[in-house]
Amino acid sequence: MLEGKFYPGVGVIHSVEQPGSEWVVRVNGVYWTARAALASYSFQAGDAIRPIDRQGNTLLIEPA
Repeated sequence: MLEGKFYPGVGVIHSVEQPGSEWVVRVNGVYWTARAALASYSFQAGDAIRPIDRQGNTLLIEPA
């Protein structure tokens, strides 16, 4: 799990890398590659997200 002190609150979808599976998100001013924590989640640019875990340099996200 991500530690709250590093990733408090929410981030935003910056752009779509691979529709339905990979996005670029901004959390606390830092850009990350992200994937949905559950396959049923779908995001558009501008959507608010919450990072819930990390695999290497990829965040796992859910809707905020």
